[in-house]
Amino acid sequence: MTRYARQARFSPFGEQGQSQLEALHVLIIGAGALGSHTAEMLVRMGVGQLTIADMDIVETSNLHRQAVYDEQDVAEMLPKVEALKHKLATVNSQVPISTLYMEVTPTNISQLIRDTQPDVIIDGMDNFKMRYLINEAACDAQIPWIYGAVVGSKGSVYAFDFTGPCLKCLFGEMPETAESCAINGILPPVVQQVASMQVSELLRYASGNGFSKKLVTIDTFQVKYQTMNVDALKDTDCRVCSQHDYQLLNHNEHHPIEDLCGNAIRFRFKPQVFDHAELLPGTIVKRNNFATIIHYQDYTLTLFKDGRMNVHGLTEDTDVKTLFNTINKSFK
Repeated sequence: MTRYARQARFSPFGEQGQSQLEALHVLIIGAGALGSHTAEMLVRMGVGQLTIADMDIVETSNLHRQAVYDEQDVAEMLPKVEALKHKLATVNSQVPISTLYMEVTPTNISQLIRDTQPDVIIDGMDNFKMRYLINEAACDAQIPWIYGAVVGSKGSVYAFDFTGPCLKCLFGEMPETAESCAINGILPPVVQQVASMQVSELLRYASGNGFSKKLVTIDTFQVKYQTMNVDALKDTDCRVCSQHDYQLLNHNEHHPIEDLCGNAIRFRFKPQVFDHAELLPGTIVKRNNFATIIHYQDYTLTLFKDGRMNVHGLTEDTDVKTLFNTINKSFK
């Protein structure tokens, strides 16, 4: 207990809260900005067990806002989960950390939860489609989860235990368009603040104080902070938490083109494409068991072993569909 004595001296948390934290298994979905920061804090504080699921490798554009990762991880093209596990093991070797290098999808999220059996799920994702999916899966499994979102200098946090509203109750149907870091950018301070609030909600839960039941919104650049009691927003006819109609869980179709943060986009091809990367237009500049990096015209293509391809270097003049078709034809 000496290691955690300072936090245990905080009386609302206390030694009992510390003991319960050390018995807690947390699943973090996403090891990017929010996920890496929440993982680091939980490991430092002595969480009982941590499982982290993520599908990406460390890239230079991650380093300004994501915890722990460094330029060596970029050079080695390490998966975020592996780099994170390695670094956090040097911070606190007493915390068991399991990693899953995988894309969490409608077809595997329920099995992921059944296999890992977490006590709490933390949202480390960067898009609402995934958050709505987590909401359905967590509701189906009746496992509490802690939502966090950041864009620009704004952030929001809410912890769901399904005694109050769910994510769909709060925001309605998933928005077709929303603010994103691809358009609005992102400031690192808001990431750390939102991650800290997510962990604070977890500490309340672990110590028996329960979630705050407040929707927290912040704007770090404008120095604004607001809390709102949203219990009244629980919808007794909600398709998800009342009717248990999980439409996203039952939807397994991927769109071949998806937006990413910054001047980037994601293409999807069949997994066997990874073994035939030499057929792609451009020049292979680096390759390992996890990814292949290719320079093509002014673009940097990162091809993953499951067939995903992140394309960086887009401009306003880029014809995305033509680029996709050009790459896709190279495999035929």
